[in-house]
Amino acid sequence: MTSLRTLIPLLFLIVFTFSFSACDDDPFEIDYSDAPPPFDIENAERVETESGLIYYVVEEGGGAFEVKRRDQVSVYYTGRRESNGEIFDSSYRNGNPSPSIFNSLNNLIEGFREGLIGMKEGEKRVLIIPPQLGYGNSETSSLRDETLRFDVELAEILGN
Repeated sequence: MTSLRTLIPLLFLIVFTFSFSACDDDPFEIDYSDAPPPFDIENAERVETESGLIYYVVEEGGGAFEVKRRDQVSVYYTGRRESNGEIFDSSYRNGNPSPSIFNSLNNLIEGFREGLIGMKEGEKRVLIIPPQLGYGNSETSSLRDETLRFDVELAEILGN
């Protein structure tokens, strides 16, 4: 009986180990394959703010209210490096179909926050965020000194 109690956990460990070694997927790798392609800005209205943010209104929103600094919002987004188009973040990561919820715009990088303000529900924008409105020359970010592109769709203004 004792040998059976020892054998069962050992067999479980062997099966568990082989099942992971048979997988080619890295369990820590982030999958952005469900992120949509970049929004087309060819015919979009271009706006440049005093701070240096450039945004394109790809599709007007239909909501009655505009995002204000104090609002909580629900947003679909994909962030790319402007230099090479590489995705570095997305609400669609790992097959997630739901928008991201931001309870406070104060926790966002300045350019993203500024780009959301004034949007209406259903609106789509492309935000071109220069380094000084993104991660600047931060020593801790791999995105320092990068111009960033965010394709953003405002799903909902949750409260203010």
